[in-house]
Amino acid sequence: MDPRIARRALAGAILAGLVVELMLDRVALGVNVPLLTAAMLGLIALVGRRGPADPVDWWLPAVAILASLGPALRTDPTVVALDVLLVLGGIAGWALAVAGVPVTRRTTETVVLLFIDSALAALVGAGILARRAGADGFLSDELRGLRRGTPVIRGLLLAVPIVGLFTILLASADAVFGRGLEDVLNQSIQLDQVAERGLFALAAAWLVGGLLALTVGAYRVPAQATAGGSLAADGPAVPAATGRRGATEALTILAAVNVLFAIFAGVQVVYLFGGADTLAAIGMTYSDYARQGYFQLIAVVCLAGALLVGAHVVVGRTRALLAGALVLLGLTGVILASAAFRLRLYQEAYGWTELRFYVAASILWLAVGAVIAAVLLWRDRMRWLAHGLAAGAVAITLAVSAIGPHAFVTSQNLARLLDPSLVAPGGHPGFDAAYAVSLGDDAIPELVAALDDFDTSDRARVLRFLQARRSDLAGDASASGPLSWNLARERARQALAELPGR
Repeated sequence: MDPRIARRALAGAILAGLVVELMLDRVALGVNVPLLTAAMLGLIALVGRRGPADPVDWWLPAVAILASLGPALRTDPTVVALDVLLVLGGIAGWALAVAGVPVTRRTTETVVLLFIDSALAALVGAGILARRAGADGFLSDELRGLRRGTPVIRGLLLAVPIVGLFTILLASADAVFGRGLEDVLNQSIQLDQVAERGLFALAAAWLVGGLLALTVGAYRVPAQATAGGSLAADGPAVPAATGRRGATEALTILAAVNVLFAIFAGVQVVYLFGGADTLAAIGMTYSDYARQGYFQLIAVVCLAGALLVGAHVVVGRTRALLAGALVLLGLTGVILASAAFRLRLYQEAYGWTELRFYVAASILWLAVGAVIAAVLLWRDRMRWLAHGLAAGAVAITLAVSAIGPHAFVTSQNLARLLDPSLVAPGGHPGFDAAYAVSLGDDAIPELVAALDDFDTSDRARVLRFLQARRSDLAGDASASGPLSWNLARERARQALAELPGR
């Protein structure tokens, strides 16, 4: 590759490392995340210049930008972690796309290989850039130029004692000059902090340089990750199952699972949805029967999806496979409805938690995945299944960021406290103050607004937590600058300003 391109990429990586250090090191996550994300995407596009990326891949930077808004809006650690993962994946995918690799059109196996190579490029690519940057002798020429400046360096060294003497004299002659000089000299420089920040900037520059090496072609993706695995067209349908090893066995397994799921679906219709007498049947009240099992059912749905994919690989698209798979997907929908119904009953009885929120989100994702699988199976496009599931996961993750689990859970549980009619018969009508104060800044405005609605003990506990959090926010230097601006923290600050007992 052209050494000038390598030098340009290396310079961009060094500049990016310094910017990342200033915006992230000792600074809380906030608006700095979308700013850095936009800057990284722009830097990749600017340094790359290898022709337009595949139009299908333009969703990658869009998702990275949308996901980067999460850390600026929420403080929920789980939401922030999911958003940061989406941001990193979007940036890596964009680097590949700018490098001329069509990411979205590749099969799942190829995409996995591409992202593994992206991780390797981030680790070693900066070293490759540094080696390529001097391939034309540019660095040796620069060193010869530095040698010509040796007399200047000697002059500067000799000037140090002379300038020092003049400085002492001038400082003694003018009080203002002397006071200014004193202020400058009294600035303490903590060498350990300088070293830590320097290492942070160096590590950031190294990782960015790796991605830029991938973008400009200094780090070449192996041929097996780019040459094959295209999803541009699906292969022809297999005419018969009998021509493939293991097809009969796979169809038999599929049929057996369908029978089992059909029996289970019948039980759900009679006892769960129909409300038949569970006490007489199993000696368990309906409420106890219906408020358990959703974790197990979600595991069943995941395994059913794996079975469907495996059967399709073994059998191919035949009429027998199509019929059995569609029946499996329909019965899986009944199981998902059962899981959702049980979760709703449990939530109505005992309220919301962050875990139950994410279980509900996972049920929604599995339902979307089942619909996608049915459509792709019918249209003979099963190669797109992993892409469809990934797109559904991205959409639901962004929706979760927009909703804010901590704020949602707190508001829903407070609504149960204020309106006991929302609590199901036999449920727990109280408010778990200990759990509420374990949530993040997203929950604080709701807690402040409802402070006078708690009983005495809960009010005292919540008030102590809120006052402590107010002190923490006031003394947290990392969360006080403009780069760390975060909507949830600012709303928390505003709400905490209204607390009694300042």
